[in-house]
Amino acid sequence: MTLTRTLSTIVCFTFAFSCCFGQSASAPTTKIRVATRNLEPFSFDKDGRRVGFAAELWDALARESNIEYDIKVVDSAQEIIDAVQNKTADVGVGAISVTASREEVIDFSQPFYESGLQVLVSNEGGSYFDSLVAMIRNLFNLELIGSFLLLILAMLVVSHLVWKFEHKVNEDQWPREYKSGLWESFWWTISTLLVGGADNKGPVGVGGRIIALVWMLLSIVLVSLLTASFTTTLTINTLRGDINGPGDLPGRRVATIKGSTAEIWLNNRAAKVTALQDVSACIAALRSRKVDAVVYDAPILQYESAKLGDEKLHMVGSMFERQNYAFALQQGSELREKLNQGLLKLHESGVNVELRQKYFGETE
Repeated sequence: MTLTRTLSTIVCFTFAFSCCFGQSASAPTTKIRVATRNLEPFSFDKDGRRVGFAAELWDALARESNIEYDIKVVDSAQEIIDAVQNKTADVGVGAISVTASREEVIDFSQPFYESGLQVLVSNEGGSYFDSLVAMIRNLFNLELIGSFLLLILAMLVVSHLVWKFEHKVNEDQWPREYKSGLWESFWWTISTLLVGGADNKGPVGVGGRIIALVWMLLSIVLVSLLTASFTTTLTINTLRGDINGPGDLPGRRVATIKGSTAEIWLNNRAAKVTALQDVSACIAALRSRKVDAVVYDAPILQYESAKLGDEKLHMVGSMFERQNYAFALQQGSELREKLNQGLLKLHESGVNVELRQKYFGETE
């Protein structure tokens, strides 16, 4: 009886020990503190649930890595970075760009999404004055200015040659004094280019007439080219608008998110920056013509503008200042390797592709 009781005690103790050991071995570690912000379509609240590309990818990664977590919502990307840097958060989740300045104070997981900046404009017509200013700005582009300079240079050369031949045989119309003679010759050159000749004025010498004949033939070609160039420039720029990419932003009123990498980029390029709290406010400022364009991360601008269904809003130019999104981690975080392995597994299992299709309609 004593032996039976002893064996029963040993079995119960062993079973209890194994259960406790098994639970402790498979139990998640201490809850991870996650900082995020509301920014569609990467992390936002819907029906009491945290959804979005980055939020759902993080949730899948946490389950893959056997991690429990609590979420704290902050107002900006910089607050996420500060929370991770100050160690009041273990992980930052959202559309967080990997930059050199951020890498100095925190670490990142491997990237999970490639993005970049892009320009959003509205093709809604402005006032008459705005249209006039836009037309003048479009005319004064480098190509047209270069063409005019070459034309003036050609006219000066022709004027000099005509004066050189004519002042010896036709001093009444081409004075011997160089400045006066060149001015008279230049007047004849302009008149020939624009109207085919000058009243009561024309070369009489053989050399002058040969130069005049060549210039008359060239004038026909030059007038046609200039007319076509003006027409093309005005037509294309009227159709496209006066902001067609990042090169047109210096000196223009541009809205972006306060504390973002886009704000830094715009300030470095002399744009008149209006820094607002969220993308919705930026687009509202664009639609009310308080700003000329919005610059921010391309996928977020595309998502927000598509939600409005406003045909006047459209993206211009290609993506620039390409950047990667990743999860923010404390410097030297022990989670980094574990999360990177989990991200690779999720990528191989197709989770990234499913989320891209769900939120961006992408297949890659």
